[in-house]
Formats: sequence, structure tokens, C-alpha cells
Amino acid sequence: MTLPNFLGIGAMRSGTTWLDKILRSHPDIYLPERRKEVHFFDQYYQRGINWYQEFFPSSSQASKYQNIGEITPKYLYASQVPNRIREHLPNCRFIVILRNPADRAYSQYGFSVKNFDENRTFQEYLKQESEVFLRGLYSQQLKRYLQYFPLERFLILIYEDTINYPEQALSKLANFLGIDANKFDRNTLTQRANPSRRVRFSRARALAIRFGAFLQSKDLDWVWNVAKNSGMRSIFEQGEALAPIDPNLRMELISKYEPDIVFLEELMGIDLSVWRNR
Repeated sequence: MTLPNFLGIGAMRSGTTWLDKILRSHPDIYLPERRKEVHFFDQYYQRGINWYQEFFPSSSQASKYQNIGEITPKYLYASQVPNRIREHLPNCRFIVILRNPADRAYSQYGFSVKNFDENRTFQEYLKQESEVFLRGLYSQQLKRYLQYFPLERFLILIYEDTINYPEQALSKLANFLGIDANKFDRNTLTQRANPSRRVRFSRARALAIRFGAFLQSKDLDWVWNVAKNSGMRSIFEQGEALAPIDPNLRMELISKYEPDIVFLEELMGIDLSVWRNR
């Protein structure tokens, strides 16, 4: 049975699409072709490990790759996931991208605006969707993982540093995975993924997104993939960029996150001053 030796576990809206693209560009890395986010350990665990294994190459095919992985950003937040990973992937390594939690929360709001016809203000959204704030409490989420896996199994990338110094991020990825950094496709480095915007035909897009999720739940990925590649997708991408977050609200949010940021620095041995200086 071929299973991943590394997982990208989040955080959601923190550059995991960029991570997916850059890792796919490396010839010595395999990521599932059929589906970008498999969601085995959070949504489909009841389907069993044999279902999960179907997303990865056979033993003979796997020999062509130095690393086999999977990226599902929701794994970081879902409390039941770390123990499940320990059960099936006891030697797993983890790639984590963390973003200023206030900006991450606003980006999640922008994702809902773009994909689910969200009409509430950001303040209303935060108040009514409590998990949006909770997803930014990274120390609590990583602490759960450290109950089962040692710290040296984790590569922590900071979103803001990755954007500003992508070559350094590639070097860290290459060292962590034991691969040649020169084999990454540099053309993907500066491509912005999943920008937040208010799109035209927002209701139609929301229906399409939900239908795509339904197809994936029935293992009909090929239907959804054909639809995405048909050219119709570009129609739903058109629209105006989402306005920046209100600076006062941003500072208020960062202040609320500060205790967790301090604990995160101590827990993971990292410097997060970049979040305080922007």
C-alpha cells in the first residue's frame, strides 16, 4: 500500500494553493491528480484507508518519486485529525503555512464572498461564524499535533515571508523533503492563487461550487474536472477585487490574537514579528 510520507495541513487561506502548485511542479514529488484536496482524515475517514490509497500511485509507480504527499488545509483545524494521521501515517512529516490571523480571517470572508454569494459585512460574518476567528488560533491547533508527532517533523512557513522571499521558501521545502530545489518550476512562484473578489453571476457560481462538492462526495471527480477545464470557469472569475480590510478592525483583531501569537512563537520556536509590523 502506497500512502503519503508528508501532508500539507494548512492553514486555510494562507497560501496552500501556491504550495500545491509549486510542489506539483517538481518531478520528484507526487500529489493526487484526481483531486486537489482529498479530505480523508476530516470528511471521508469512514470510507477507510483503502479508499484513501486509491489516490496514490501503485508500489511500482511510487518508486519514481522521492516524496508522495497530499494537501488539505482543513486538517490543521479539525481536532480529530492528528490522532487519525498517527494511526495510519506514524512517520508522516507536515508542511504548515501560517498567515497573519487577522488577514487570514478576512481572506476566508473574501472566499465566501467569491464562492458562496456572501452578502454580510465582514463584522457580521465574524460575529455569526465563530469558527472563522478560531481558525486563527494556530498554537492550539499545532499543540494537538505535537501530542503525537515531534517538532522536527514540521516545516513552518510564514505566508508573508514566503510571498516576499519565495526562493527562501523553496530552499526550505527542498531541505525538508530532501529534494533538489533547482527542479521547482519558477514560473509558478509569483502567480497569485484564489484572489478574493466580488464576481459576476455570484449565485450561479455558488451553485456550481456546491454541485462540484456533491460530485466529489460521490467520487465523480472526473465530471467536475471536465467542467472546470471546459473554459466556462473564466466566466465566473470576472469581477471587482474585494476592498481591503478596515485598518482599525484589523488592528483590533491582531490584538485579540496576540496571546496566541506569543504562545505560538514559544511553542514552535519561530519569530512572528512580521505580523506585528505590518
